[in-house]
Amino acid sequence: MNRIPNLWVLPAIAALVFFLITCSNENPIDNNGKIDSSSSISDGTSSSLLGGIFPGSSSSEQESEPSSPSTEPESSDSGQEASSSSDEGSSSADTQNDSSSSVVSSSVSGTSSSSRSGSSSSRSTASSSSVKSSSSTGSQINPVPSGKADYTETVGSASFDMIYIPGGKFTLGCETNCQPGAVKPVDAEVSSYFIMKAEATSTLWRAVMGESHAGGTWYEAIEFACELSKKTNKNYRMMTEAEFEYAAKNYKSKLSNIGGNGMTGEEWAYNSWDADKHMGGKDPVGPTSGAHTQKTRRDADANGADRVTSRLIRSIDGIGPATRLVVSAEMAYPPGYVPSCDIHAPKLEGGEPTNSYRDPRWITGDGYKWGKGSIAIGSIDLQVWEDGTAKLGNTAGQWFTSNNIAFVFVPNSGSVTKYAYIFLDANQGSVISEKDFTAGGYVGRFEKTAASGSKPTVSDLKTGEALARAQPGFDSLYKMVDMEALPKTAGAITASYKQDSRLLDGGDTKGWFQDNTSMQGAHHYRKDVDSDEFRFTVNQNNQRAAVLAVGKWFTINNTFLRVIHKNGYIADYLYTVTSGSSPTFYHNSFMGYERADFRMFKKETNGSSWPRTTCGDICSKEIPKGLDPAAMYVNDKEKGQSTFTPAKCPSGGCR
Repeated sequence: MNRIPNLWVLPAIAALVFFLITCSNENPIDNNGKIDSSSSISDGTSSSLLGGIFPGSSSSEQESEPSSPSTEPESSDSGQEASSSSDEGSSSADTQNDSSSSVVSSSVSGTSSSSRSGSSSSRSTASSSSVKSSSSTGSQINPVPSGKADYTETVGSASFDMIYIPGGKFTLGCETNCQPGAVKPVDAEVSSYFIMKAEATSTLWRAVMGESHAGGTWYEAIEFACELSKKTNKNYRMMTEAEFEYAAKNYKSKLSNIGGNGMTGEEWAYNSWDADKHMGGKDPVGPTSGAHTQKTRRDADANGADRVTSRLIRSIDGIGPATRLVVSAEMAYPPGYVPSCDIHAPKLEGGEPTNSYRDPRWITGDGYKWGKGSIAIGSIDLQVWEDGTAKLGNTAGQWFTSNNIAFVFVPNSGSVTKYAYIFLDANQGSVISEKDFTAGGYVGRFEKTAASGSKPTVSDLKTGEALARAQPGFDSLYKMVDMEALPKTAGAITASYKQDSRLLDGGDTKGWFQDNTSMQGAHHYRKDVDSDEFRFTVNQNNQRAAVLAVGKWFTINNTFLRVIHKNGYIADYLYTVTSGSSPTFYHNSFMGYERADFRMFKKETNGSSWPRTTCGDICSKEIPKGLDPAAMYVNDKEKGQSTFTPAKCPSGGCR
C-alpha cells in the first residue's frame, strides 16, 4: 500500500465508504447493542493529550481518546460547583449567575430513582430497541416552550440557566487558521433554541439521576437529557454541532465556558462523526442520526486550532466530554433528530451462551442476514442456518465457531474465512478478519438485516465440532478452551500459555504504529510487543498521554489476547494479523471505554521520519518497560475494565 503513507490510505478509503453507506437514514435504527477511551495519566501528564480510537472505521480515525474528567468539588448550597472540563483534566468554574432580568423560573422537585443503566419504566428491556426519528417516534413529546426569554430551571436543589438563542444563518466550520485536515466550511441555518449557559454540573446530575457525575459517555449524556425531560416536561436534548458552533460564534458573551470563553472543556455533540465534511442546510443533525457509532466532541483542543470550530472524534462509550443541553424553541425536535428517550445503549440480553462449536447468536435463518454496519471497511453478506449451512456472498458452505470469539466459514471449495467477533446485542456486533479488506476481508460493525433468496444445498453437512476438527491446525487455532480458567494475574501465566509470534515487533528496532493525522486525529498509538512485556500507549505532541495496556501477555488460538500488569490490571482484545510483507495488526477491544471498537497498526522502524514527524520521539522510539497503566482506567471499575465475558464450558467440559 502507498502511504498516506502506508496504512493510512485505509482511513481515507474508510471515510469514503462510511459516507456512502450512512448518509441516508430513513428507517428506524436498532441501537440496543453498540464505541472512547478516557483516562487520567498516572504520571500526571495533562489528560488533554488523550486521544482517539480508530476502529479502522469508515468514518476515519475513530478517536476514543482517554481523557480524564477531574473530580468536581462541590460548592455551597446554591447547587453550583466547579465542573469537570472533560479531556482537559482541569476543572472549569461552573458558577451559574442569573443571566438577565428577564429570567423566568421553572421549578421541578424530586430525585430520579433510575440509574445510569436505564431502569426507567419507559425504557425498553428488549434486546434491541427501536430508535426512531422525531417524525415517527412513539415516545412522549413535551410542549415547545412559549416565549423567547431566558429562564432558570430548577430540579430538586439544583438550578441552571437556559439562554435563548435566536435562529439564523451562518458558516459552519473553520475559515481561517484551521487545524490540519479541517473540512471545508458550509452554509448552515439553525432554528431558535435555548442552550444551557454552562455545562451540566455534578450537583445537577445528582438531582436528575440520583448520583454524582463528572463527565461520562455519550449514552449517559443522552439518558441524562431523557430524565431531565421527564422531570421538567421540556424536550431537553444534546446539542448538535451546528447549535454549538452558532452559539459559540455569535453568543459567546452570554454563555460560560464555551469556545475558549473561560476554562473550557470538551463537550458532547449529538452528531455522528464525519471526517470528510460538515452537513450544512437547515437544522443539520449529521449522518446516521442516533446510531451506535462514533460521535463528535466540540470545544476541542485539536492541534492548536480555535475551540469554536475545532472538532474531534470520540468513541460513543468513551468517558470525558461534558454535557451542555438544548431545547428547541420552534419545534419539539429538529427534523431527523432522535428524541433522547428513544436512544438506548446496546445490551446483550441473556448473558454469554455456553461454549460450543456453533454459537447460536449467528443463526439468521431464511429471512435475515448479517450485513455491513455503520462503521466498516470492506463488505460482508452472511447468512447462517442452524443445520450448519452458510452462505457468504454468493458462496455456499458450512460454519462453526470457536470459544464464542471466532466465526469460521468453510466454503464448499476454497479457503476458509475467519472472523474474530464481539456481539453488542442480538442484532449487531463487530468483527475483524485475517484477510486484508482489499482482498475480500472485512473490518467493522455487522448488523442483522432482511434477506431474500433461497437456502443453498450443501452436501455432507457436519456438526460444528466435526467441521472444526477437520480444519488444519485445529489444536492451535480452533480447539475449545476453558475461557473461565484463563489467568487473571501476571504470576499465573505459565509456560503452557503461548504467544502468537506474529505480534512480536522485532525487538528494539521496530514498533506497531497507528497514525491518525490524515483524519484530523490529534492522538496516535504505538505498541511494542516483546516476549517479556506488551506495551500499548496513546501519544500526542511528543508526549505519552496514557498507557492503555502493559504487562505479561498470552494468546489463545491466535485470536484472543490478554495483557496483565504486575498489579493485576487486565486488558483483553481480539486480534488478527494479515499476511504478506507488510502485515496489518488489527485488534477488537473488550475494554469498557471502547467496547467492540477496532484499531489498525503497521510495523514501523524506530527513528523513521514518519512517526517522528507525527508525534516526535515518543512515537518513533521504543516505549520504556515497566510503566504503569493509566490510573483512570485502573480506578474506574465500570468503563475502565475489560468487558470480556468468558463462555462457560458445556456439561461435558471443554474439549
